[in-house]
Amino acid sequence: MSQPFLSRARHSVPACLGLVVFAGCTNAASPEQGAAPPPEARASSAFWERWGDGRAELSGYAVRTQRYGEPRSAEVVLIYVTEPMDSRVWIKDDRGDVPEPFRVNALKLNRSLKFRTGLYPYSVMTSVFAPVEGLSAERFAPVKITLSVQEWCGHVYHAVRPAASGFEDEIRSYFHDEGERVSRVPAPPGTLYEDALFIQLRELDGPFHGGGDWQGSLVPALWSSRKAHTALRPLPATIRRSAADRDGVPVTRFAVDYGSDTLTLEVERDAPRRILGWSASDGEEARLLGTARLPYWELNRPGDESWLERIGLGDAGRGDGAER
Repeated sequence: MSQPFLSRARHSVPACLGLVVFAGCTNAASPEQGAAPPPEARASSAFWERWGDGRAELSGYAVRTQRYGEPRSAEVVLIYVTEPMDSRVWIKDDRGDVPEPFRVNALKLNRSLKFRTGLYPYSVMTSVFAPVEGLSAERFAPVKITLSVQEWCGHVYHAVRPAASGFEDEIRSYFHDEGERVSRVPAPPGTLYEDALFIQLRELDGPFHGGGDWQGSLVPALWSSRKAHTALRPLPATIRRSAADRDGVPVTRFAVDYGSDTLTLEVERDAPRRILGWSASDGEEARLLGTARLPYWELNRPGDESWLERIGLGDAGRGDGAER
């Protein structure tokens, strides 16, 4: 079934809902309502043949991350799915009743990170919402990025809503110094966001930045800001690409340098162009275990835990990186 999420078609949508934003977000910045994207920003039929099939792509990773100055064994699941959204608030159109001029197809990435620090666990979810057909210079530029963190001290919500001249920065924290606030942060036009690179550098429907290197401003990942308890600010950055090989698989290696930090992503050169692994200057390393395309929101009955094996996270998961 191709293109079930196209804006002029009725469709079935996943039962899972996107994150609900706080009241007062209805003025979030968005592309000009009703404006048609330029030809180079329109999704191809090949894109919709894969990403309009009504399923999500789930990839499991074995991760070594850092927290409190110590290495931690962790697991990450990257969940990619297309969903229709209401561009007035950038919330999922789960009922299918949003007026046509405001109904926009988005590629959503949920990045789930789980690990333990001694006695207590961390659960971290980052969500990126990127219109499939946008008006930005780079495809899949995000319109909203949200982070929620839960651990035994409390929980935190952080949201960024990019606009042409900066971004809205909202935080709800149990720390008194951070409190609850919404602020505007200036950023140069064309600023990229590290969290969204996990979509953009996959080059799912055409090359990133015309297939060349990139230089400009980059906003660091919300989780890295959370760990350091530092304010988000755009930093001078470069992204350089090179051809490489990972365990016999040809990849494009993207080296992202910003401030004093680095991120390296290794992306399959051929479809489906999965991220096979990454490493960062803070010591984090990740390795792909397995990938599956599933309507995961339906797999919620006792025994459905066995599906975790398909993404390498079940007890019997082989962890060979194969897509099934």
